[in-house]
Amino acid sequence: MTETQNLFGKTILITGATDGIGKELAKMSWQAGADLILHGRNPNKLADLLTELGSGAPGQKVETYRADYSRLSDVRSMAGQILGNVPKIDVLVNNAGFYPEKRVITEDGFEECNQVNFLSPFLLTNLLRPLLIKSAPMRVVNLSSIGHRYVWSNLNGAVDHPFYWRWVAYCRSKLDMIPFTRELAGQLKNDGITVNCVHPGVIRTKVIRFLPVSWGASVRSGAETVFRLMVDPALANVTGKYFERYKIVQPSIVAQSTRYQSALWRVTLRRVGLIQDADGAILPRQEQA
Repeated sequence: MTETQNLFGKTILITGATDGIGKELAKMSWQAGADLILHGRNPNKLADLLTELGSGAPGQKVETYRADYSRLSDVRSMAGQILGNVPKIDVLVNNAGFYPEKRVITEDGFEECNQVNFLSPFLLTNLLRPLLIKSAPMRVVNLSSIGHRYVWSNLNGAVDHPFYWRWVAYCRSKLDMIPFTRELAGQLKNDGITVNCVHPGVIRTKVIRFLPVSWGASVRSGAETVFRLMVDPALANVTGKYFERYKIVQPSIVAQSTRYQSALWRVTLRRVGLIQDADGAILPRQEQA
């Protein structure tokens, strides 16, 4: 499917596009003819990626946006630029991820791994929500991890707990992507938008160097699992699901909890400075009537 898929006329936004799965997805989508919106933190890596992609087909376009996900102000700025410059998005892939060396508290007051892997994708997606609805039918694909099965919830968002294990922090951030996916899917189902999340496998990216494993599938193999969710016609109406590789499976009990899902949504809106009105619109908190 990846070699024959025709994506001409489609616009795909990929976050974390300068490394690993994100970079491979950018190459696959570009080769299939898509127009690209690519996010990265490092401007030099973004420039190198453009060089690797090459000129593409006649009329094919690519834009890059730099944002440090450990700064919510960067995410807001990027969202504003995209809303001003991009007429439609056919697929949004929330791929950007981070595996910490130690506990760091960001300038926004949050634990860095949770902010980069969960709060910032949550904020970006909701700020782009008017454009996503305008672009429908479209798809949102969120990257999660099988590691979510080995941790419990962290709704209080404590930043000063005496115990800190980076593997737990990473898995908790990936856990939260699942109820976020399920809640967003429910809210946008009638707008022609599907929202799914995927564990692409244990992949040989830069993250695996720090994990308690010594093996992994290729980056290309992991990217193919995500690419399928982006483009497969058979999944056009599938929404709110968690995939492990190519199969829909039930996530952990915590990730399935509708109570946790509702609480996480409400708390996260507040943490990133948003509010949802009675009609479902997402607004900055200061604009609340």
